[in-house]
Parts: sequence; C-alpha cells; structure tokens
Amino acid sequence: MSDFKELNKRSANAYAQQRNLIKQVLAGKAKQCEHCKQPLFVVLPGQEKAPGVYCTKGCTSIELELSLPK
Repeated sequence: MSDFKELNKRSANAYAQQRNLIKQVLAGKAKQCEHCKQPLFVVLPGQEKAPGVYCTKGCTSIELELSLPK
C-alpha cells in the first residue's frame, strides 16, 4: 500500500511543479528548460503550434487547453 502512496505523492509534486512553471511563464517571467537550458516560450491559440509552453529543442512541451475570448 505504501507504494501507491509514494506514487501519488510523486505525481502530486510533479503536477504542482509543472503548474507553478506554467504560471511563471504566463506571468512573463524568464524560465529555462530544466533539460537543455533554453528559454521557455508560450504559444497562444491561432499560432503555428498547439497552445502551450515549449522550449526550442522540444524537451519541454506542455500543451494547454486555451481559447480566445469571444
């Protein structure tokens, strides 16, 4: 049973880290990919890729469900 608790704990921590990273990037703070150290950028709806947060090399690829206001 403790294996499931550990897995849930790690999943919750990973989710919280990713959520905080997304918040910071969307707030305009300069953040880097933890793997390649390239800057992260935001793609908004209507651009060439799916909306989300990415690095230029593709190590970080976080697709978001975003839509333009009507």
